Amino acid sequence: MIRSTQHEYSQYGAHAQQLLGDTVFERLLADIMSGRFTPHERLRVDEIARELAVSRTPVREAITRLAWSGFVDVARNSHTQIANWNTADMRDRLRMGGELTLLALADERLDLRALRLASTSPEQLRMIGDTRAFLDLIEDITRSTWSCAVNRILEELHRPLRLYLRSPLLAQHGVHLAARSAERIQILDELSTALRAGNRATAHGYLEDYLADLVPAFDPS
Repeated sequence: MIRSTQHEYSQYGAHAQQLLGDTVFERLLADIMSGRFTPHERLRVDEIARELAVSRTPVREAITRLAWSGFVDVARNSHTQIANWNTADMRDRLRMGGELTLLALADERLDLRALRLASTSPEQLRMIGDTRAFLDLIEDITRSTWSCAVNRILEELHRPLRLYLRSPLLAQHGVHLAARSAERIQILDELSTALRAGNRATAHGYLEDYLADLVPAFDPS
């Protein structure tokens, strides 16, 4: 009985630590996407830990994840700084996320009708905007059970994209999405119809059209 209790406590502690690490990661990523931390700026673990009222461990874990995601550079002398990321990097993330989403739509294991976009009306699309609807589509796919391996990668791409598309850095980086939003909403409306009908080939084609319109907006000027 004691062993079982200790095991359960250990599991709970590990889960709580993971949740704390996720929270710190999200906070630091949001600070990077908002421009609070700028490229080449040094990250100091002790200062971050004090500011967030946490131990150094979840901060280090968050920085390791950020380094894996390409937003932080860890030098040999243990100095940690924000990586020199730019709009071209975000375009590549968008393109990669789009390719994985296309892969998901073509897979029979994914229930197309269960995706939110399948039941989204044209009025709702105009209200929330095309990029949010697209990111919601990615989020729904990551929460499905069709492929744990692909979903892990999609989730890591999705988080910075969602933050970046709501960030003031978007306009500062010369990305202006309003010009063709009406055309992209029309494409997503057609995609919604295809998802609702369970037509994978048609849905795949409309998503390709959407990405062909959206991705070039991130091309460096």
